Amino acid sequence: MFILEGRSDDHVRILLALALSALAASTAFLIHWITLDGLFASIVYGTVVLGLGGWLIAGLVLLFFITGSILAKDRIVDIKDGSHTKTYSTRFAIRRNGMQVWSNGFWVAVFSVMWFLFQLNIFLVLAAAAMASATADTWATELGTRKKGRTYLITNFTRVDPGTDGGISIKGTLAGIWGSLLIATAYLVISEGFPMPYFSVVAISGFLGCLTDSYLGAIFQYETKNDDHPKTNWFNNQFESHENANNAVNWMSTGIGAFFALLLSQFI
Repeated sequence: MFILEGRSDDHVRILLALALSALAASTAFLIHWITLDGLFASIVYGTVVLGLGGWLIAGLVLLFFITGSILAKDRIVDIKDGSHTKTYSTRFAIRRNGMQVWSNGFWVAVFSVMWFLFQLNIFLVLAAAAMASATADTWATELGTRKKGRTYLITNFTRVDPGTDGGISIKGTLAGIWGSLLIATAYLVISEGFPMPYFSVVAISGFLGCLTDSYLGAIFQYETKNDDHPKTNWFNNQFESHENANNAVNWMSTGIGAFFALLLSQFI
């Protein structure tokens, strides 16, 4: 693709993307935002997004990564250690690994490649919608679980603990809306000739992708916490860990968010 499809200016941008991605990923690794495998994934991902998708999509990705990393700091979480539960701050504990990079960014990379090959604006809109979905979900999770509050399972509105897979709350929902609006606004401001109706497409699709993530979490990941009759979720078992299962749900929800954008764009 680099040789056959790229022009001379494309070659320069792709090489620049490689250099800037390496610099940005190394910085993120040194300040404890990503792991070592996350560093390598970020270099490849950044090269694809900036080199093939251009500065617009790369800017949205950077906005998602910076805001998500900042919000993840100093959040209090409970981690089970055998029969005990320990509470600690995530100040230096939350670092994105390679799977997390790709679970949130896979579809953005795909649409960046499609934009590079076909130069159709719809692929930029789909990439923005996927990024809006990831941002909305991240904001909803980080802000919605920061303090204790009323949280309900999205499928049947049963009261659950904050942070439960498939749980939604008012503050988490509002955070998701603001996260999606952030990406849609940034796209509107940065892009040239971006039709105003597409702002609504990206914003709505991003929020719907966030809700989809909660719904899939409730269907595939939610586990009852009844000590007498505990329920082990088969989806989590298939992926060997809760983290891997969560990455799979993120991958699906960002893709579905982009699909919503494709459907909504047909009405413009």
